[in-house]
Amino acid sequence: MERKCYFTYRNVKSMTKVQAITTEAPKGGVKFQTVDVEDNGPVELSPMYTGICGTDRGMVTGRLDFAYNPQGQDFIVLGHESICRVKSADSQTGFKAGDLVVPMVRRPGKCINCQAGRQDNCSDGDKKEAGITGKNGFMRESFTDDPEFLVKIDDPSLSRTGVLTEPLKNVVKVFEVVETVSKRSIYASTDSTYHGKKAYVIGTGAEGFLFAMMASEYGFDTRILNRHPVEENRMAICDAFNMEFVDYSKEDRKEKIDLLIDTSGDPATFLKFMRIMNFNSVGIMFGTNGKAPSTEFTGKDIDIMVERNITLAGSVDAAKTHYEKAASYLSRWNARNSRVLSSMITSEKEPSETSVFTDRNPESIKTVIKWK
Repeated sequence: MERKCYFTYRNVKSMTKVQAITTEAPKGGVKFQTVDVEDNGPVELSPMYTGICGTDRGMVTGRLDFAYNPQGQDFIVLGHESICRVKSADSQTGFKAGDLVVPMVRRPGKCINCQAGRQDNCSDGDKKEAGITGKNGFMRESFTDDPEFLVKIDDPSLSRTGVLTEPLKNVVKVFEVVETVSKRSIYASTDSTYHGKKAYVIGTGAEGFLFAMMASEYGFDTRILNRHPVEENRMAICDAFNMEFVDYSKEDRKEKIDLLIDTSGDPATFLKFMRIMNFNSVGIMFGTNGKAPSTEFTGKDIDIMVERNITLAGSVDAAKTHYEKAASYLSRWNARNSRVLSSMITSEKEPSETSVFTDRNPESIKTVIKWK
């Protein structure tokens, strides 16, 4: 498929003054201020909601050493999770005013994967990530973009929960990875499904719940874990999506795990459950936490991995196809139980309420910024 590139727009540089939430990468800090930013795409967008995740908080607190500002700027506009409405668009873009869209985070460099539309698998690190590395993000009152990097949301009922498309696309890609690496053996149950297979998801944030919801969708017998009790709202999501919550500070589970997904980035927790992984099982490391305490990885752990044919893989970001599939899953889940899906968004804030990046409510699942 030929990639449409709008070079006539990309080569015409113009500056626009907008209100935005910014940080100085990788130093940190956060401001809601008026800034001049480059704006040169053919589709004009107004963010409706932008989500806050651990990456945004890590940037504000100066814990992400790999983050950096766009060239020529002493700041970067935050935000990589968003649902936007098209304000205006040139006719050849395929978009029109009023369309709901989700802009993609990663923008390609020049490696073979990037040029094939798989910048999520960038071969040399020479890509940019909106709101994280070298490209302004979506936490601003308006911006323009190229249609190549916009995913249309056809379901109008996702005008709010569509902000979950970006985190869910990571989940869609992970399950594609699971299906790929599990082909080294017969991974399914004897009836060709995943019924009876055990999936453990570490972490009860928004990403953890999305992983657990997808595991249940695939048919896994799913547990979502944390080292403390959770509140009623989280338990209601567990019930609605047929998953079990486990407080592993109180329960020492010994059942064999067929699929282990970590969203915590804590090596000690991951190793604790890796040690009870089943033969031919798959472990996915998704969460990152460079400040987590180190732990001991022993020769016995290597024995376990080798003797049980365990596959461990890391995964980051996703491609446009995964965004599109994520939007489809959200539409399906919203039709099934819109109240529960909506309950994942536990807090809405104004753009000026920047304290939300540092004063985190432990009972919150997903906090969003609501834009006018």
